[in-house]
Amino acid sequence: MKSNNNLMAKIYDPIFYLPLKSIRIAVMNELLKYKEKVILDLCCGTGNQLNLLSKHGFRNLYCLDISDSMLEIAKRSNSSIKIYNEDATKTSFKNKLFDVVIISFAIHEKNRNTQQALIDEAYRIIKKDGFMLVVDYVFDDKTTKFGRIVISMIEGIAGGEHYINFKSYIQNDGLLSLIEKDKFKLVKYNRMSFGAVTISIYQKIPLF
Repeated sequence: MKSNNNLMAKIYDPIFYLPLKSIRIAVMNELLKYKEKVILDLCCGTGNQLNLLSKHGFRNLYCLDISDSMLEIAKRSNSSIKIYNEDATKTSFKNKLFDVVIISFAIHEKNRNTQQALIDEAYRIIKKDGFMLVVDYVFDDKTTKFGRIVISMIEGIAGGEHYINFKSYIQNDGLLSLIEKDKFKLVKYNRMSFGAVTISIYQKIPLF
């Protein structure tokens, strides 16, 4: 398993950097007014999203992933980003620490219980009235046939449990079935990649 993770870390950027570039830029544009805020990228992979933010003046950046090999690449790119090797469903961060938590292409690949635990942990560590920005897939009547085919092919190549979880995520209406309306309010929603990718911004609703 470790060798598979090392291989994925080595090939991830060469394969996905260009296809994801426009999405990374769109995320940055959504966050420009939060340049001085404290931002965490949960399940950050090789850290490309935060590297982009850092290059454009963002300063209070935190990056977390459970993959040693992914984080090794992230550490080579930018020393100003605070990097943590932890499970994103049970981090060591204090309650209400971050203004913005990003979860990018990380929910669909996990099983249902882990998906919910990831969102619950994001809720815990987001400040009162802070935001969660989620980038992930959606298949509905606004998704083009081409978008469905391309995304399904990409996820199919990943195979195994990853692909099983992806199919389950799509069949369960993605984020719509995971976000609890008493915890998060959708404030902005954009589509990209032939309608198959969404950038959703949710504001935290304090329980008390």
